Amino acid sequence: MSELPSDAATRGINAASPGVVIAARRLSTSDVIELSVLAEKNGWSGAWLAEVLSLDATVLLGALTQKTSRIELGTAIIPVSTRSAALLAMMASTLSQLAPGRISIGFGVSTPEIVKRRHDRPVEFPLGYASGVIDVVRQALKGERVDREASPAVNDLRIEAPEIVPPLLLAALGPKMVDLARSHADGLILNLIPFDALSTVAPIDMKTTHTPFRTILSQRVCIDPTPEDLDVIRREIASYCRVPAYSASISRFGWDLSEIQAAEPKEAAKALPDDLLHQVVVLGSKKDCLERLRQIRNLGVEPLVVPVGADNPIPKILNELDPSY
Repeated sequence: MSELPSDAATRGINAASPGVVIAARRLSTSDVIELSVLAEKNGWSGAWLAEVLSLDATVLLGALTQKTSRIELGTAIIPVSTRSAALLAMMASTLSQLAPGRISIGFGVSTPEIVKRRHDRPVEFPLGYASGVIDVVRQALKGERVDREASPAVNDLRIEAPEIVPPLLLAALGPKMVDLARSHADGLILNLIPFDALSTVAPIDMKTTHTPFRTILSQRVCIDPTPEDLDVIRREIASYCRVPAYSASISRFGWDLSEIQAAEPKEAAKALPDDLLHQVVVLGSKKDCLERLRQIRNLGVEPLVVPVGADNPIPKILNELDPSY
């Protein structure tokens, strides 16, 4: 059994091009598959699926392993606590056996709004639980028997281990979770980090336990935004600014979100500062967007493009943005 080579050329993945998040909101399963196939055809390096409530990302990835042949397939992200650690290990092994060397698993603690209110699962001690899940999954993927008394507790866990072990990536907002990713995971997934703060959150010389180590930024992008696009995007970003975990993260970089949080939900978007909008969302011409993606990559961070805007913005990004930079 071998560890997953992280060198993109070895894995058949084009490191010079970014991956894209195929968000399943308001999309059918056939839509997600069709868009992922288009991403591969147009030269994107990967198709990544997020999971909130609409569709099961891991089942869709299984389908994509049979419909694609080159691109990386990943989760960005799935919550660590809506499935058991054993089931997460089984899932990672199954996907890796279906598409050896093309799978990356992105975990995150998610938020109480999703985990507790919608899945009826506890969200206590997120650092310790996330650490434990990664340890259990990593050990199981190596073909070892896993016994653990601390949460997540497992006893006599044994799975069919894959020939190629997929990398385990951890999403992080706060500094403690970033440190956990550096010490336990194979990579870090960032979200809604202002561009000017990126080099401080993930410096190029960041010390990590596992090498090579990937730093990925889920980067929202909209080409030539229309007024309708901007309205949708402003409402999305403002809604994140009202979620405690995200508001704490953004406020940490000096942004005052008090006006957004005090506003009625329908009025919050009007209180979003334009400067903050342009710090967390790439907006402009194709040339402008590509230049910002290059700047992110030059900081040692892989941009993972998240198409945003009115209607379904994914086809426009896949067809009009040149992923070769």
